[in-house]
Amino acid sequence: MKQEEKSKRSFEKILRCAIKEFANKPFEEASINAICSENQISKGLLYHNFKSKDELYLRCVQESFTQFTQYLQSADYSNPDFRQNMQTMLAKRHEFFIQYPLLGNLFFQTILQPPKHLLGQIRALRHDFDAFHAARHQELLGQITLRDGVTPQMAMEYFSVYQEMFNAYFQTKAYENSDFHALVQDHEARLTNLLDIMLYGIAKENA
Repeated sequence: MKQEEKSKRSFEKILRCAIKEFANKPFEEASINAICSENQISKGLLYHNFKSKDELYLRCVQESFTQFTQYLQSADYSNPDFRQNMQTMLAKRHEFFIQYPLLGNLFFQTILQPPKHLLGQIRALRHDFDAFHAARHQELLGQITLRDGVTPQMAMEYFSVYQEMFNAYFQTKAYENSDFHALVQDHEARLTNLLDIMLYGIAKENA
């Protein structure tokens, strides 16, 4: 085996094992020692590929957001019924969490229990994920009639603010609730109603 291929396999193994560690534990409880001892990885090899726990964690977060975004982008959102398109996206979210539970867990750890000293870097890694949702919302606004006095720009701001409030609410619950899995299920169940609540505030009522 060529050295280049060997190095690639070592990198992928470290990343795969680190994703498992960070997906199942809060950042503060996850450790380099556990990743190495439980997976027969030498610390020297790990630190050859990643300078620190922070760098390794951020690379895992990047993998989670990248794969999740690509999975959501693979769906067909061309249906003229905007509600059907949103249901398609919610269904794709559900499928991703079932097929890739570790990446899904890491996604929610990042959203609900992010390490505060890495918030800036995490925000940057979310760029494509956030851009995808912004594009979906823009398409949604093009398919409905807004209430008098509500501009598309205002509606996009409402979406953004409401989403941040929604996640902040669950962040508080995440630190209070020991059953993280149940909290994630609650988050997704309530997310299904998020769009209807937003539309009730910005859609023009039919006569």
